[in-house]
Amino acid sequence: MSKIFDLKCLLLLAVIFLSGTSCGENNEPELPPVDPRNDLVVKTEIVNPAFTGNGVQWGGYDLLQIWTGSPTLSPSDWDKLFLRVRFMRPPLVRIMVSAGWNYLSNGQFDPAKSEPVLLKILDFCQQEEIAVMFGEWGHQGGTGIDQEWLENSASFIEWLINVKGYSCIKYFNMVNEPNGNWSSINGNYPLWKQLIEQFHHKLTEKGIASKVKLIGPDVAVWGTDLVHWVSNTAAELDNKIGAYDIHTYPKETEVRDGSYQKMITAYRKAAPSSKEMLMGELGFKYDSSSELGKQNAQRIANDKYASDDSNMSVYDAFYGIDMADAVIQNMRAGYGGVILWDLDDAMYNKGPNGATTLKRWGFWNILGAEKFENPNDENIRPWFYTMSLMCRYFPEGTKIRQVALPDKVGLRAIAGEKDGKYTIAIVNSHTVSYSVNLRMENGTALANARTYRYQSGKGAAFTGATDTNGFAQPVTTNETIDLQENKLKQLDIPGQSFCLITNMD
Repeated sequence: MSKIFDLKCLLLLAVIFLSGTSCGENNEPELPPVDPRNDLVVKTEIVNPAFTGNGVQWGGYDLLQIWTGSPTLSPSDWDKLFLRVRFMRPPLVRIMVSAGWNYLSNGQFDPAKSEPVLLKILDFCQQEEIAVMFGEWGHQGGTGIDQEWLENSASFIEWLINVKGYSCIKYFNMVNEPNGNWSSINGNYPLWKQLIEQFHHKLTEKGIASKVKLIGPDVAVWGTDLVHWVSNTAAELDNKIGAYDIHTYPKETEVRDGSYQKMITAYRKAAPSSKEMLMGELGFKYDSSSELGKQNAQRIANDKYASDDSNMSVYDAFYGIDMADAVIQNMRAGYGGVILWDLDDAMYNKGPNGATTLKRWGFWNILGAEKFENPNDENIRPWFYTMSLMCRYFPEGTKIRQVALPDKVGLRAIAGEKDGKYTIAIVNSHTVSYSVNLRMENGTALANARTYRYQSGKGAAFTGATDTNGFAQPVTTNETIDLQENKLKQLDIPGQSFCLITNMD
């Protein structure tokens, strides 16, 4: 009896093994149900139909002659800069000038004074088709306007556009941060308004008002108390202002909790929706009493070449996450682009003429070897990884599409579409890891997609593939990501990480 039973059991097990079923049920492992609360959905909603592009503050280098004995950078330094910026492929850069450094010699108009540095950068921008936001750091005339200075300033931009042929100059920014007590305007809105009106008249007289847009008000804001600068500009100067911009230097807490986006949205809404609005400068400034603020002050004190106007977190990998978060919030709020502050420590100093106390905010210090006793300081810093991708893969003319987010702290995303190709950028500034379901309304298949990943570690350490130049490399290539008909791709987004998926060239 027992032997017959054993034989029947063996036969039954054999049938089960060969058929792959058990009692008529499929024994293939079932996937866990997809939780819609984890959906991250690229919407059909267009936040910006013609994105201008993310870019960087460039220019300066005004002390090269004093520091190095040469009016310009060495050929090898220029080659290094151009190689890196060419990989970054910024659609936009901001360059600010002043009379004494750029077009006056012994009181006489001398635009050729800018040939060793400024024109070399403009040549590059012209060649690479990079739009330039150009401008003056400050006005001359105190509580009035020096008419000779105004004429020279207008003549300089006319010389650059008409004589030198720099069609890459698209915007003119008349006076940096006019709301501040550090500005030549000293917060005097009526004076700034008068300056805009007179400068616009000069551009019209010289026949170049149609070739360059005045952009403003360029105010530096930390809350919504200066919205009136934008609304007043729109009400009183919109026929002369071609584009709008502000500057922000948020605290890390404001960006990480998302309140930063709400603040900048108020300024975007105060400007005409028919005109583009840019973030003219973006960086982080920490409360002096916060942990990061204390660390920053100590690191400045320990660096004989750092001025008190420095963010030493540019050396740290987490800064690449915080900046990506801030840039994405700008894009989600409808801004047409962000100017990152800034490219290179060697551009600007603080203190008396010739002082070697740098404004350390850059991706590197190109004069680390020549002047600042540290060749390694010329190396690319971690935050270049995320920022170069946010510039490179959201080109000019991209349609920015909103992304619906799951309710997860520190998670932000934005998408772009151009010529049928897509970029999707996702950042998680929180320490907790998330799993999300990437979907797309009226979706498509992303052919030949590449995925880049960056995760912050301790100090300057990060996980992210790079080539021999230090440039970001994808972790996957030639992938087809099928987001048609509500299909999804599950993505793990670790804490303090950034992910960019693109099939753009």
